[in-house]
Amino acid sequence: MKYNYSSIQSSLHSQEPWINVIIFKYITIPLVYFIVNYTKITPNIISIISLIFGMSSAYFYFTNEVFFGGLFYFISYIFDAIDGKVARIKGSGKPYGEWLDMAIDRLNLLFISTAIAYNYFVAFEDVSLLFLNSFFLGLFFIGSESRYFINLYKLKNSITENSITENSLTSKSKYQKWCRKKGLINDPISLVELLLFYLIIAPQLQIEFYSCIIIILFLILRILKQQLFWKNDIKLK
Repeated sequence: MKYNYSSIQSSLHSQEPWINVIIFKYITIPLVYFIVNYTKITPNIISIISLIFGMSSAYFYFTNEVFFGGLFYFISYIFDAIDGKVARIKGSGKPYGEWLDMAIDRLNLLFISTAIAYNYFVAFEDVSLLFLNSFFLGLFFIGSESRYFINLYKLKNSITENSITENSLTSKSKYQKWCRKKGLINDPISLVELLLFYLIIAPQLQIEFYSCIIIILFLILRILKQQLFWKNDIKLK
């Protein structure tokens, strides 16, 4: 069975980060097309390939080869962006595959960001980024757990985005409708873009310290925003 481009296009999430839709889809969609039509590569194998490139990125950052560190993480991210699409197109997605994908994402983030912080320490004899990066990782995992429980709560209580909108008595703006039509999340700058900047661009420009501070502030605001869900919970029932 051959899969056409329209079916592959439909494998995108209804709300993707802007960078995935505006830029990376010109890489991911042709790659997915080739994989589903001409190979027998499974989504789990794609996830493992993402891990291999991610660990390679961490190694290069650890050895001060920042260009290759950024390049290999970029490749790792591309493979991470297509494993779910391949699973959705072939209907082969399983809970274990979702867990494996998430676990690999966390491992890549842990090792690559730590390698970047270590490289900064070696270059400038400054441990500040090591501490900041640890704080960043802690906030990231707290935010991820918070989002998981919110999604689980919505699933158990059959809460959808439409029901949230109706209960909050607010209608979607033209901008929100445009984002929904284009398959974009509402925020042009999301955690995805910030992580890509922190793990690829910042080391090339030697601005890792300031980038880490920015992403920490973003994560704090993100966690606070998540708490508003629980505060407004009574309004959703």
